Amino acid sequence: MKKQLLFITLFTLSILGVNAQSKFSFNKGDNLFNVGVGIGSPYFGTGYSSSLPVNPSVSYEVGVSNAISVGGQVSYASSKYDGYNYTFKESAIYFGARGSYHFNQLLNINPKFDLYGGASLGYVTVSISDNQSTVTGTASGFGFGLYAGGKYYLGSSTAIYSELGYQSLSFLNVGVAFKF
Repeated sequence: MKKQLLFITLFTLSILGVNAQSKFSFNKGDNLFNVGVGIGSPYFGTGYSSSLPVNPSVSYEVGVSNAISVGGQVSYASSKYDGYNYTFKESAIYFGARGSYHFNQLLNINPKFDLYGGASLGYVTVSISDNQSTVTGTASGFGFGLYAGGKYYLGSSTAIYSELGYQSLSFLNVGVAFKF
């Protein structure tokens, strides 16, 4: 128990450690390009298998202030149901705008970390087909999402990231981020 408490304390201090002489991990004018995969799609029901093992996603944001970034995102997901000589396939693509608030300077976080939260608003198009009839079709509509995320910088311009929330066809997005 004491070792666990010590580990938690050291981990917390490393995340929140003050480094006054270092530049923060996010600043006005930064360009962020994220390439990731989504896990856990909210669009496809029980009994479905994923046509792809993950949902690919790319996003781009630019820092409009030292705490706010805005940009866009594209994601794709597909799945199918296959049972009792019946196959049903569906796919979805999401195009959206996103905005994030970066907490680094507010909380004085270690420059290797970028903690943020945000919202997305986009357009989702879903296509369906089956093998029993001529049923095919598409539907589309607006989608809204909220997320919380974090990046850990491996160097000055490359990070790994994770975002949790209801957005971009997945509940969890993980990947690699590039800052330029």
